[in-house]
Amino acid sequence: MITTLLLLVLILLLAYIGSHRRLSRSQFAVVALFFTFGSTLVVAPGLANRIAHFLNVGRGADLLLYFAVLGAVYAAAHFYFRFKQIEQALVSIVRDLALLKPTKPDAGGVRDLEADPER
Repeated sequence: MITTLLLLVLILLLAYIGSHRRLSRSQFAVVALFFTFGSTLVVAPGLANRIAHFLNVGRGADLLLYFAVLGAVYAAAHFYFRFKQIEQALVSIVRDLALLKPTKPDAGGVRDLEADPER
């Protein structure tokens, strides 16, 4: 019962991700491979133990935990570098905007030189 439910959830998630077309083909291939591997371990849980013993890891659950940690570190690094890329783009846009519309500091704050040319 739980195996069928887990497989159904994995298939629905994969279909949902594939239908939004926000991933490149290579990214979707990696996600599909991940889901295929997960589905295989749901259907054959003893396989995780055999792979773990082959890799000199104590149990299949430990192996899955190690892969989950590696996946989380990869995701965190991906989001960090993506954030830095967006931050650099924002800095560039703000610099260009500052050059197009200069302002001068005033006692009451910043004022627009184009709107108040007398000062």
